[in-house]
Amino acid sequence: MGNEQKIRIKVLPYAKNPEFEQRESGIAHTSYAEEEAFYSLIERGDTESIRQALQNYISATVVVGHLSDNATRQMQYWAVCCITLGIRRAIRGGLDEMTAFNLSDQYIMQIDRLSSAEEILAYLEKIVVELTQLVHERSVSRYPAQIRQCLHYIEQHLHESIGIGDLAGIAHFSTDYFRKYFKKYVGVTPGQYIMEQKLRYAREMLEKGFDQRTIAYYLGFCSQTYFITCFKKAYGLTPHQYVVRSAK
Repeated sequence: MGNEQKIRIKVLPYAKNPEFEQRESGIAHTSYAEEEAFYSLIERGDTESIRQALQNYISATVVVGHLSDNATRQMQYWAVCCITLGIRRAIRGGLDEMTAFNLSDQYIMQIDRLSSAEEILAYLEKIVVELTQLVHERSVSRYPAQIRQCLHYIEQHLHESIGIGDLAGIAHFSTDYFRKYFKKYVGVTPGQYIMEQKLRYAREMLEKGFDQRTIAYYLGFCSQTYFITCFKKAYGLTPHQYVVRSAK
């Protein structure tokens, strides 16, 4: 969105009897039904509709409660409320809890660094789209409970060597049956999925400035050379080439 197209926010004035004042003025908080309709789009991972919903907000005005006499803190407090609600809906939509809660911490830390309402609103718009996209890409809600438990275990233990037997034990299946069951629902073997997730996380680490040797060590690759080979096979670029291209 351009700088000329920003969501408009109206903060209710402080009142000792807010219900009375809001009935008199006819201006109250944006309704729960509108809020529920908006956050349900995050839960569904509906990226197209969430962008349209943001556009709709431009032509309206979001009314929020009086949270602070300081204008910046008012927006920061409201932003934290929005992030908390959005993260919970993303988890309900199937985003892994570990990923979601860590994102929440990162988002709130960034909100704490921002010093103007305009910056906070722009960042919230970015968060909404990003979170909805992540639910769309990584949602596990369509999988049976045994698969969801295993995927969560993999997410939590990417720094370790994850054995098929460990996952089969979580699902309470034999190893042979688990392999077939996992591929039926996820579309790849457990080993392929683990590798995909390790390499996805490797990309994130590269973007954060980790070097190849460190990444190979933390993600349990037997050597830096093997890590580079696997990375290039998956993405068509070596880790170094990926970093160079991302920096452009």
